[in-house]
Amino acid sequence: MKILILTTDQELALLRQRVLETAGHDVIALSTEKEALEAAEKQVPFDVALMCHRMPDATARKIIRIFKDTKREGKIVYVVRIYGEWPEVEADRYVVGADGPDALVRVVSETGPQAAA
Repeated sequence: MKILILTTDQELALLRQRVLETAGHDVIALSTEKEALEAAEKQVPFDVALMCHRMPDATARKIIRIFKDTKREGKIVYVVRIYGEWPEVEADRYVVGADGPDALVRVVSETGPQAAA
């Protein structure tokens, strides 16, 4: 599965990238707002876009709006930091970052195109 990681935290991007690659996924990790917006506008292909809580809400909403306006088939998973956090970002699925790598891999796998089949 093709995973697109969108965050402004390079450390989190690299950690999540390694976890998802180890699980067998192809991963592109972007760690600036500019890179994330450019990827959305250039329609970089993905099955799952992983939006991190470290991305400013306004930018995250803009990127998601671009994905929806261009009718992207990929799904969006938003990573919240802790339980009880209510993000102001609309996504297809949510995962709590504090739950660790196993939860991340599980939610990504459940959200991808094979899960719908």
